[in-house]
Amino acid sequence: MLGFVWDFDGVIVETPHEKAWRIACERLGITGFTSNFYHEYVSGKPRLEGAWNILSKLANRSPSQTEVETLASLKNNIYLELIEKGEYQLRTDVIRFIQRARQEGIIQVLASASRNVHRLIEVERKKSGLELAVLFDIDVSGSGATKKEVFKNAIEKLKEIFHEDMECILFFDDAPSGILAAKSLNQKAIGCFHRELLNYGADAVIEDFSNIPLQEFLNKVGCKI
Repeated sequence: MLGFVWDFDGVIVETPHEKAWRIACERLGITGFTSNFYHEYVSGKPRLEGAWNILSKLANRSPSQTEVETLASLKNNIYLELIEKGEYQLRTDVIRFIQRARQEGIIQVLASASRNVHRLIEVERKKSGLELAVLFDIDVSGSGATKKEVFKNAIEKLKEIFHEDMECILFFDDAPSGILAAKSLNQKAIGCFHRELLNYGADAVIEDFSNIPLQEFLNKVGCKI
């Protein structure tokens, strides 16, 4: 039996996390926040970890817990305002790929580091009627303080439900933190959209999910249905 474990932001849905962090930094007078910095130190990480990285690296000092929580809370409020305005875009090619994989009996796990994934799912349900939640058999989003903890929880949940029948687990992520987390757990990591993720240990990178022969892809990464 196979399991696919999915990051959400930037993989299944293009979300305004980076924009929200940038606005929050501007409001607090924090300079030096760039796209490169975001992808290296913030993307894919839980909110408090991202806030700590911003403050410690850009301000070059150890921030207080209050400062970290203030930045994280401001960013979260801005992010929620943005998604309520509809500032996100579904990746239909990825959604169709997940649907095809489900039809082949592959277990699908949602494992975002962010608890806000459920808020966006609800916003989209009200907006279009699309039930993103039904794409997944298991949801461990926001269940850990780090991406590694969330991914570890995904593995444990899969093994708890399916026991020794879980032969191969693939982790799909668009951020270095996700690739590194999966590899640190001795799992197969599939980079999404960015070939540079190969430099972080990704077993393969998918730049376009539109027309991937599923069995051929699984053979390439050493798994089979």
